[in-house]
Amino acid sequence: MSRFISRLLLLSVLFLPLACTSRAQRPSNSGPGGLIRVQVRFPDGRPAPSGIHVRLESAEGGSEGDLLTVAGGKCEFQQSTSGVFVVRLANSGYKEVSARVELINNPMAYVVLDLIPIKTEDRAPATTTQASLTESISVKDLTIPQEARQEFLKGQETLRASQTDDSIKHFQKAIKLYDPYPQAYQLLGEAYIQKQSWPEAEAALKRSIELEPTLAASYMDLGGLRNQTKNYAGAEEALKKCLELSPDSPAAKYELAKTYMATGRWQDAAPLAEDAVKALPDLASAHVLLANIRLKQRNGAAALHEYQEYLRLEPDGSMAPQVREMVAKLQQALSK
Repeated sequence: MSRFISRLLLLSVLFLPLACTSRAQRPSNSGPGGLIRVQVRFPDGRPAPSGIHVRLESAEGGSEGDLLTVAGGKCEFQQSTSGVFVVRLANSGYKEVSARVELINNPMAYVVLDLIPIKTEDRAPATTTQASLTESISVKDLTIPQEARQEFLKGQETLRASQTDDSIKHFQKAIKLYDPYPQAYQLLGEAYIQKQSWPEAEAALKRSIELEPTLAASYMDLGGLRNQTKNYAGAEEALKKCLELSPDSPAAKYELAKTYMATGRWQDAAPLAEDAVKALPDLASAHVLLANIRLKQRNGAAALHEYQEYLRLEPDGSMAPQVREMVAKLQQALSK
């Protein structure tokens, strides 16, 4: 059987580039799971303090996760499954607000929730000296003009609604009003990635990093973009920096595993791909990547399992014909 598996290794190389397709090129009816980014703010646009409770629920009911906001009133839910969700702000002393969000056609969604005190007199004024609020608002946050912030929020909303061209216009307006706006450049880069406008996306993401070197999402997006354009050395650099800033990011591990596979370092890719599949079991393309690694390891049974998982998740996916061929060949080899 080992000679047969060796021949299958050659076949796996033929469709490895398909297995390395980034989130920006997934078919619109696939892309299981993804990232939900939440921004909690006061009605006047100021970011909420850290420690605000945000709950994620499935649309059918039932908890999917609970988080507390960090500095800047932000939090992120990493979902392993696609679907319709409800993001709910449920914090003592504030009105309960919620928003519906979909992770179906895109691997990333954005939610903005207003933090409204139950008693008007409890609302923190713009010049508040409360420790929690002071810690959550940086000097840079305070210098962002209100008009620029509003354009940024409109960009978030239109990007979330897959209105890519409109989102680009809003982010560009935000930057025109306030150039040192790293988050606006980062999301502008994501919008360009969705349009597969690679040079424009790279320029925006590099500017975001220049302005805010600790923004992990910018490195993540830049690494995925560079995988797409086969700049593997650049992808490795960006993704390693992302993991330095956010060590548990399964998406960054998946992208870096793709980088290593594309450059022939499957031994380095293996633990990253394994972690990605554990954290994102419904990410179909990750199973193909891990299956290819299992073939390299001469483990036909494990490779077969991963290929079958891909077909279970995406029976009509872009890689389905090649995967079915591999499944048939492996089943034949393993039956001998």
